[in-house]
Amino acid sequence: MRYRYEGLVVNETATTAATKTVDLDFVEPISRLTVQFKGTNNGSTPTAHGAKMVSLLEIADGSDIMYSLSGIEAQALNYYENGDLPFQVNEYRNDVMNIQTFQLNFGRYKYDPELALDPNRFRNLQLKITHNKASGGSAPDAGALWVYADLFDEKRVNPMGFLQSKEHYTYSLTSSGVESIDLPTDLTIRKMLVQSLSGGKQPWQQYNKVKLTEDEGRKTVINDIKTSDLSKTLKRHPHMFETLRGIGTGSVVDHFCASTYDMESTLGADSTSLSTVTMPQDYGGTIGINADNAEHFQAHIRGAMPHGALEVPFGMQEDLRDWYDLNGVGALKLALTAGSSVGSSSTAEVVLQQLRRY
Repeated sequence: MRYRYEGLVVNETATTAATKTVDLDFVEPISRLTVQFKGTNNGSTPTAHGAKMVSLLEIADGSDIMYSLSGIEAQALNYYENGDLPFQVNEYRNDVMNIQTFQLNFGRYKYDPELALDPNRFRNLQLKITHNKASGGSAPDAGALWVYADLFDEKRVNPMGFLQSKEHYTYSLTSSGVESIDLPTDLTIRKMLVQSLSGGKQPWQQYNKVKLTEDEGRKTVINDIKTSDLSKTLKRHPHMFETLRGIGTGSVVDHFCASTYDMESTLGADSTSLSTVTMPQDYGGTIGINADNAEHFQAHIRGAMPHGALEVPFGMQEDLRDWYDLNGVGALKLALTAGSSVGSSSTAEVVLQQLRRY
């Protein structure tokens, strides 16, 4: 076989909150790691989006970190990498599993021969997964974990590097505040994500303007443009499509989805006893669903900006020679202007995907 798909962790009990460490002691280069977490709901009252059951995905070689994202950051990046969310089962019904998948991609696409994570270049490569099943779904009382690796096998490749994806900066938002952020200039940048998630808020209400400059303003790359405009003009992929399922209560209950902007939904009954299901307009990864009695329903949701994330792609994304080469740039500064009324106790994050050469 030219390729191999190997299960590193298969259906391991993950009911107790912990950090799972997986040794990546392969000889073959790794194209992609896939992590899947399943939480078995203990009730039908939504706690949070299921992706929050995984709070950190990290790959490290000692103190050298080459991947570090939360679950919602990883899923947002996956959408902007692949044009779709990874597999999800957004269940909020008692005794049903809420299933979330996260892809750790090291190339532009699966089995990219030029870009892959080569364990032979490191001394003690490890994947660490920090999880808590109670942090998402509907208060799950059981959890399970899977980890898979897409490996080159008989196909011999000599990758020149890999895609390094990390949260570079996070801070607490203040209404109308301007945050100045120094970005690194040592590696070529493929894409940047700006992200902020607050229930009921659209992304532009959280971070309203984006400005990017080189060398203390010598060159302006993005000229203080509104987030709402960037979300439209930089958009490369169709809207996401999601399905979630729950049980009615006779009043409005917030359910969680990845879409946060330009959302629309179709609601329907999974039971002949359910006569009315409505959705008051909502944003920020939540939809308020009002079902007239305790019967099952499903919602089909179409929307943009997963988990409140905006993508700023640099160059043609399939051409690694076209990305943001910072050779000769002394300083790169990002300025984010918050909205006039941000969500309570909310934060904003900046994620960078960079080309790291061997």
